[in-house]
Amino acid sequence: MKMKRFLAPDIRQALQQVKEELGPDAVILSNRKTDEGVEIVAARDFDLETVDSAPAAPQPQAESRPEPGPETVTPKPAFSAKGYSAVAKMSGGGAPASKPKARVRKPEFPRVQVGGARQARSLQEELRQRQGGARPTERPRSQEDALAVVRRELQQMRRLLDRHLSRDAWHESLREHPTRLDLLRILNESGFSRSLAMDLAQRGGGVAELEGALTLVRRLLAEQLPVVEDPLLDYGGIVALVGPTGVGKTTTIAKLAARFRLKHGPRQIALVTTDNYRIAAHEQLSTYARILGVPVRVAGNPDELQAIVRSFMDKKLVLVDTAGMSQRDLRLAEQFALLRDSQVAIETYLVLSAGSQLASLYEALEAFAEFQPKACILTKLDEAGVLGPVLSALIERGLPAAFITDGQQVPEDLHPARGDDLIARAFEGLTADDRAPTDVDFAFEDWIAHASV
Repeated sequence: MKMKRFLAPDIRQALQQVKEELGPDAVILSNRKTDEGVEIVAARDFDLETVDSAPAAPQPQAESRPEPGPETVTPKPAFSAKGYSAVAKMSGGGAPASKPKARVRKPEFPRVQVGGARQARSLQEELRQRQGGARPTERPRSQEDALAVVRRELQQMRRLLDRHLSRDAWHESLREHPTRLDLLRILNESGFSRSLAMDLAQRGGGVAELEGALTLVRRLLAEQLPVVEDPLLDYGGIVALVGPTGVGKTTTIAKLAARFRLKHGPRQIALVTTDNYRIAAHEQLSTYARILGVPVRVAGNPDELQAIVRSFMDKKLVLVDTAGMSQRDLRLAEQFALLRDSQVAIETYLVLSAGSQLASLYEALEAFAEFQPKACILTKLDEAGVLGPVLSALIERGLPAAFITDGQQVPEDLHPARGDDLIARAFEGLTADDRAPTDVDFAFEDWIAHASV
């Protein structure tokens, strides 16, 4: 272990000296203020095991005494264990020396005559073990508590050192790449997840000008955002829309049906609903079906769904509207079982509201993953304040977007999903000209978390 004392005008300079001379793994043992500034005692290769193995207190040394003659030595002081009758008899009980107990060995007695406390304790311990005496004294509880306190203080000092050095590294990073802070602010205002924002800022912060850095970030997002050109409106199929309550599944079905009707005619479409919980849902879908001139049926169980779908085998497109439920609703499993047990090859699309919070989006993606959605449909883009959350969720979970809706008009407000359009909407209104000054410590905690991953 290498230990050294450091003097500096302030704590930051002292910690920097520690880092330079002892490395980032150094441990702070003590610190105090002095007339010159700050004094820190630090060590490298510090091992807590050495603390654990250290004795609680030094044992007193036995006094040196003149070596007595063999005839005057009495082994009793060396053997303090009670009940050791064999030794007592040998020392003064009058028994013949030719009949010692088998467990006592004569050659050990000279050690008592010439040795100190160490030999006495060693022999005493051996005697205890032979007659099944008490085990060696365990470390007192108070000593264990003291060691625990030392460990905690050392850990706190280590975290303090790491934090100071990390903050210095963060500020140095911003000095080298000043646009990184502006990128983080813009991505944060756009609602992107912390991990994605930090990754994009790290990769795009090397560009000197903010506009160029934003262009690079948009390109990076376009490369990561999963978008699919879906042939649903060209070739049809048997499709079910699933998703949380209130995301606009029924309206989206009407938009898909109306768009398909314009290309293929009303005889090629049929609508089905499995929502047996809301009368209003039946009425809304029936209204759309009547306007479009297409049939609509209600399926209450897997057998009914199978029979209805088979009756529509002459249709190119069969759209199934499912009950809208919270991702925490236990009845969600019933809807999954209804689709799974119908023995019909149904493709599912997950409908998500673009205005949802990031945590809700993660939860919905996890809950509805059991339906194995082919892609997602993003709704209510016109109502979303920021698009960063939904784009972050799709990027981090890998579910592609197939369609978007941005209004109530049927079918005008249904569009194929395009990555460049979604990214442009996400950064709409955010420019370098109106940016506010940002504190240099902004996103420091996120940077620490990102660096430790």
